[in-house]
Amino acid sequence: MASTSQKSLASRLGNAKKLKTIVNNFTNYQPPVEEASVAKLTETIEQIETLQTQYNNVKADYTLKTNERKKIFTENDNAIDRQLAPIRAFVEALKGKDSVELTQISTLINKIRGQASKKTTNKEETDTKTISQIERTYASRVANFKNMIDLLSSLGETYNPINETLSVTSLNTLATEAEASSEAVDLALATLKPVTEQRQGLYNTLSKQTQSIKNFVKAQYGQTSNEYKQIKGLTI
Repeated sequence: MASTSQKSLASRLGNAKKLKTIVNNFTNYQPPVEEASVAKLTETIEQIETLQTQYNNVKADYTLKTNERKKIFTENDNAIDRQLAPIRAFVEALKGKDSVELTQISTLINKIRGQASKKTTNKEETDTKTISQIERTYASRVANFKNMIDLLSSLGETYNPINETLSVTSLNTLATEAEASSEAVDLALATLKPVTEQRQGLYNTLSKQTQSIKNFVKAQYGQTSNEYKQIKGLTI
């Protein structure tokens, strides 16, 4: 499904309304098929406007959930990304720069950071395929963060940082919060996807209807007619 901006969709809907108003004032406009009637066009426009309200609500919830997750992963004082360097530094000081433990921790950190770098920037509009890829990235980051905590736990009592936020207990709490936030986003996405697809389907219908109307106006009144000139430039 092609990514489409809200501005573009609003423009298309606005032009469809203009087309409806103009054609409704034509004398004896008589399309041969019901789908090209003003009544059917009006019905599609109303369906889009109703669905747009629903889309705005579920998209707002999805955005709220993603922002909450972002704080846990990158923005809070104890965010996952902010814990990685101190953890690595402590393990290096504890086990040495050539230790197996440091190599293992560094590998997991690189995975977490590498997956973060692949995450695309959230835009006002993006296709659901890209959104799904982003969610899988977050799931992998959580999994590798939990693997890192397990490795730190295996160090036993030797892993005892003074900074409480780096403790295994605190890190486990952070991992639980991260996992819960990702699950909340997944649920919001599960609601957003079908509404997005339904909306795109309605816009596809709108495009076909308006093109049919333009064709029938051209056929009925003529290509050089004032009627056709009024609507031929409307992009929908």
